[in-house]
Amino acid sequence: MDGDARIALWEAFSEFFLDTELDEMAFRHVARVVRASGVSREQAEAVLWNEVFPVLHRNLRSVAGEWSGWSRDWLVANLRPASGPARRKGPRSIVREIERCWEQVLDHLGTPDPTQEHNA
Repeated sequence: MDGDARIALWEAFSEFFLDTELDEMAFRHVARVVRASGVSREQAEAVLWNEVFPVLHRNLRSVAGEWSGWSRDWLVANLRPASGPARRKGPRSIVREIERCWEQVLDHLGTPDPTQEHNA
């Protein structure tokens, strides 16, 4: 996976860890980024759980969590590429919430993206 694709995934997945409520448009956006990255679902899931989750899950435990997002520079400075299959380790309630977000993305990956349809 090239660096640009990885960073795009980091940026998209970081939305799961904001102190905000995500809507269908957000999940569709993440699904588009996963598609555009060219990686398999398994690779994308490993990036989520092995690279993004270990650093950002703490935000969901904070009383005054980040809600405006992390800059690309911050993500590049603080997240690291990892290898291997997805490892879902962390506080159970947060793991469940991120699993719910990932399932929403998978739902959108399984259906055509309505924003990409063209009229014939």
